[in-house]
Amino acid sequence: MAKNESSMSKAEVYREERKARIAKAAKKNAKSIEKRTAAASILKKVVAVVLAVAIVGGIAWKIVDSLGIIERAVTAVNIGDDKITAAQFNYYYTSQYQQMAYYADMYAQQGANMGFDTSVPPDEQDSTQTDEDGNVLTWDEVFKDSAVNYAQFVYAYYNEAVKAGYTLSDDEKKEINETIESYREEASTNNYSLNAYLRESFGGGFNEKAFRKQLEMETLAQNFAEDKNSEVRANVSDADIKAEYDANRKVYDYTDVRYFSFAFTTLTLNDGETTEALAERQKAANANVEAEAKAIYDKLTDEASFKAAITAYKNEGKENPSDEDYTTLSEITTYSSLSTSTCDKVADWAFDAARKAGDKNMIVGDKAVYIVYSVKPIYAMNSVDVRHCLVEFEAEDSSNVTDKEKEAAQKKAKALLDEWLAGEKTEESFAEMVKNNTADTASKETGGLYEGIRTTDNYVASFEEWSFDDARKAGDYGIVETEYGYHIMYFVSDNTDDTDWDHAIREAKGTEALTAYEEAVLAEDGEYKVKKHDTWINMVSKNFCDNIRKNLAYSAA
Repeated sequence: MAKNESSMSKAEVYREERKARIAKAAKKNAKSIEKRTAAASILKKVVAVVLAVAIVGGIAWKIVDSLGIIERAVTAVNIGDDKITAAQFNYYYTSQYQQMAYYADMYAQQGANMGFDTSVPPDEQDSTQTDEDGNVLTWDEVFKDSAVNYAQFVYAYYNEAVKAGYTLSDDEKKEINETIESYREEASTNNYSLNAYLRESFGGGFNEKAFRKQLEMETLAQNFAEDKNSEVRANVSDADIKAEYDANRKVYDYTDVRYFSFAFTTLTLNDGETTEALAERQKAANANVEAEAKAIYDKLTDEASFKAAITAYKNEGKENPSDEDYTTLSEITTYSSLSTSTCDKVADWAFDAARKAGDKNMIVGDKAVYIVYSVKPIYAMNSVDVRHCLVEFEAEDSSNVTDKEKEAAQKKAKALLDEWLAGEKTEESFAEMVKNNTADTASKETGGLYEGIRTTDNYVASFEEWSFDDARKAGDYGIVETEYGYHIMYFVSDNTDDTDWDHAIREAKGTEALTAYEEAVLAEDGEYKVKKHDTWINMVSKNFCDNIRKNLAYSAA
């Protein structure tokens, strides 16, 4: 891949994550069920006897509860006029757990830690979150809160979708059927009925009917939420966007500058020295640094002389001088990033609307003196469209690719490019070549097409540099190396009418409008207000955590 995150839409990401969580949960449940399958036949033979004894002993409710009758009967949460039974809340709680487990596993594969351990029950481990008073919450408390919030979202947006006349498409119905059938197959593999398997997956009281209804509700709720998101963004006026941009150009535009800093040394009090004397000594030391910077600054006539003067300065007195470029070239840099790496004064100068290429300045900051040279004055960026074909490194160790493995991938990439060049050399033929050869599954079916990519989209550096080269024009091609392999590139278009500033402002204002809408829909005293019944919520979470403890005991045995 060229990008460090998915290029799918939010809807696709949501559905893929849901599938992954469900699949992961199914596999996890299969493992625990497998260990108890041998005992299942014995259990069936003694159920009648156990039930009779239970009734006599006054514990019949426990047996009944194992079938989920209580969970289906009691209300754990009210959301407006809707009642969420304990069985349904079990699903929401389990979904939150599975989602966190999914992300924890994904991050762990990348060497990161989310602070969540699937080998410990949620009520036995602290989360990374705190309540309003600063008290650390357990993951169980986090999951209960997020389960309530998720249930409110699903019910509110589902009801709004129904009011608006939303219905499931044939593809969505098919996808829901496939999800249920995947559970049925997994259940059959483990000698369980689907309903029994769903109870194992999502708790007592959950069955096929409830599962299907839940998937239908989630799908419609998500569709409505996505459409509302698109609607509020589309309703942001061009006039409001332009007014915001004109008032704050330096917030949204970019610049290319080259700079070098001469740092001040902070002096400390000597024995018997007064603070006034220290201040004078500091002032003199700073003046020396300024004089040193001024001597270099006076030699600066253009970018090349800047680099040469700094190189000479850094090599002065060295036996083995280096031709290293000691200056910093910040390309496509924002005001905030330049301010952070230098100081506000430098950023203000670089982003001045009157700035032009070739301007230079010496700026005294609080911690250093900066020599700065404007390579490309303030400008707006826009998105571009590119195609690429990824030739992955066939490496035994992906974190340590050998030169031989790189050479093999490069040779393959060049052969594919040469083959394409020997043909029609059209975008269509390039797309066809990609479909037959790329290792990037995310863009394979579209012929390697990445539309509307921006410098803010987290693409790997070399891929981005090639795509956003000022000289790039439609039909350009080339080969770029990244950590994933070699990318055969094809430049489709420079979207000058799709500016970053318009996109950023529209997103910000759209988010504001969407937040206002969500706050109105999910208001505490609104149509979908929440009333929690902690007794049953806590019962659900306790049973869930107890089951994890039992499964851990099975695994240990």
